[in-house]
Amino acid sequence: ASSAVRGYFEGQRSVGAAVRQMLINAAAKLWNVQANTLRTEASYVIDDIGGRRASYGELSSAAAKEAVPNNPPLKDPANYRIIGTSPQRLDAADKTDGSFKYGMDVDIPNMLTAVIARPPRFNGQALNVDDNAALAVPGVRSVHIILGGVAVVADDFWAADKGRKALIVQWNELLAGRTDSDLQRSAYNLRLNLPGLPIRVDGLPLLAQTLASETLSADYYFPFMAHAAMEPLNVVVDYDGSSAEIWTGTQSATLDKVFAGLILGLLPNQITFHSMPSGGGFGRRGNPLADFVRDACAVAKVLRQPVKVIWTREDDMKGGFYRPAAAVRVSASIDNANNISAWTHRSVTQDVTALLYAENLLDSLAEFKLPPLKELTDFETGMPYKIDNVLMDAHLTVNLAMPALWMRSVNKFSDVFAQETFIDELAMKVGKNPYNFRRDLLSEKPRHRAVLDAVADAAGWGFSNSGISQGIAVMGHWNSFVAQVVEVSVSANRELTVHRVVSAVDCGTAVNPDLVIAQVESAIIFALSSILFGEILLEDGVVQQSNFDDYPVLRMHQTPVIETVIVNSENPVGGVGELGVPCVGPALANAIFGAIGERIRELPLTRSNFKIA
Repeated sequence: ASSAVRGYFEGQRSVGAAVRQMLINAAAKLWNVQANTLRTEASYVIDDIGGRRASYGELSSAAAKEAVPNNPPLKDPANYRIIGTSPQRLDAADKTDGSFKYGMDVDIPNMLTAVIARPPRFNGQALNVDDNAALAVPGVRSVHIILGGVAVVADDFWAADKGRKALIVQWNELLAGRTDSDLQRSAYNLRLNLPGLPIRVDGLPLLAQTLASETLSADYYFPFMAHAAMEPLNVVVDYDGSSAEIWTGTQSATLDKVFAGLILGLLPNQITFHSMPSGGGFGRRGNPLADFVRDACAVAKVLRQPVKVIWTREDDMKGGFYRPAAAVRVSASIDNANNISAWTHRSVTQDVTALLYAENLLDSLAEFKLPPLKELTDFETGMPYKIDNVLMDAHLTVNLAMPALWMRSVNKFSDVFAQETFIDELAMKVGKNPYNFRRDLLSEKPRHRAVLDAVADAAGWGFSNSGISQGIAVMGHWNSFVAQVVEVSVSANRELTVHRVVSAVDCGTAVNPDLVIAQVESAIIFALSSILFGEILLEDGVVQQSNFDDYPVLRMHQTPVIETVIVNSENPVGGVGELGVPCVGPALANAIFGAIGERIRELPLTRSNFKIA
């Protein structure tokens, strides 16, 4: 939820200020002076009057005995030395030479390796297993039926994987789903014709539509997508019957530890949890159901020996969790003065809010409190344009046959795509420049306007270059704001080249500007992968994609020039990790329209017969 810096910045400032005051108090006692005569700088407490200084290290033992101040004075932002700068990363060298340790690199004495044979359809369960051939594979130690499937334990991954391929499993698929992607899409399209759960209602939108001189409407569809992180899921568990130690890359350590305790029969203080760096998460490693941790704990409970449980990329892509498919219908009415008099936005998608509720509830209960109601849902109702009559509603479906989970940018991926391509369409309808049209409708949204103006300036909006077309989009969420311009060309045989993506970002205080830029660059590449290629298809309940050969991601030679401008503001810190994703799609689609006059109504673009250069 783009919450690391956004959620902890102020708290960490207070903690740091408290520690600084404790160091000053310790030095004041040591030197027998008043604390308010001392100052700190570059890891030293300094007594200018006495001409002396002491390092934080020298004072640490004494400072630890000082009372923690309740309201320590915070440093004036004008005096920041590190915040707002981009120090060299301490892990850069290790990541460059390959010595940096991820979850997959964990190796402890006497550790075995396990892989799990999973049912071909979701909700299937193993009935019977013929493991004779598997146990005959050199290095295979044992085979176990667990809730998630059939675990094959071996001395190393290759033996475990070979043993798994030798299993003969009879699956109980009584509760397994047999959905087809085409049937599911048809069902979603039918729901677009029915009123949904109201999420936002301003004015009298239905009446305004009735009175309008013209109403336009467009339907959009977005398929299931996989997170497709570079590092496959992996968990190491060392369980001895009375305690456990766990290593994994995770986005939800609190819940992982809760479920580990439930599986292993341990209290939280009996579990040591190591949250390892991970090679991508994008939401998949933040599953409130802790599926990959549960499976590993189930295997470790049987073995009572250290074990690393590895998911191959095929395991996760064919049997993991997915960004839910979505159908969206946007309608807008235009009055006689060519103004938008009404706007309606209807979404049909799989409900992941129950998972969000569980995550926030359990995280809060772990701190002995209930979460605020606003934190239990993540609906985007912030369509920013000044329109008097607005209706936003949603159908939240339940699909037990296809497990859904949030993915980087969550519902903003589909909702902002529909919003920002349709607002472009309306601009063309009334004969206005898409940038100016947006700007006029953002008269009460200064931060939206600021990034919109900044990106238009940085990208040279409206430039004339034969064969290259520009598209633009803007949004705000996670207490941050972004506008993006994408430049493309399309050849006669529909070969699409993305030449440049320019972003303007307002995230309040940019704590580390270089990391802000890196997050936006990462988000753009992630978004382009989803927009150009991302699609998970079901046939008779079986996922058809399995790896990067049939679920491609963006390659280096396809990556555009990326430029990012940070718009400085004095607002509270906002989130950045997901911010760069949602506007890429609509800006790209709007640029395609400028190039060939064709509106994009579904993703990925390969479905519209584009070839990616």
